[in-house]
Amino acid sequence: MISKNRFKQLAGLKETFQPGQRWASNFDYNGMLDYMKNIDVQTADPVELQKVHDSAVDVNYHSEASALGDIIDALKAGNKPEAEEGHKRLVAIL
Repeated sequence: MISKNRFKQLAGLKETFQPGQRWASNFDYNGMLDYMKNIDVQTADPVELQKVHDSAVDVNYHSEASALGDIIDALKAGNKPEAEEGHKRLVAIL
């Protein structure tokens, strides 16, 4: 019996983006970008966002990863207003 993931791969279907996911031929780029657009800075977990950042770098979305890195840094510093501004910049890039 073929696994669900293998079936999706063989059928050329995209996996649903998961933070930390690395490049694959069926990488869900739109899912990653949607995830970034929908970040709620008030409740965001910097550790989870770092995984998204790592995914973006892995698929060569360096501008987006840089902007996301600014959000992560602001959240780690406890500066949510700066993180909100960073998210606005990220969305403008997307």
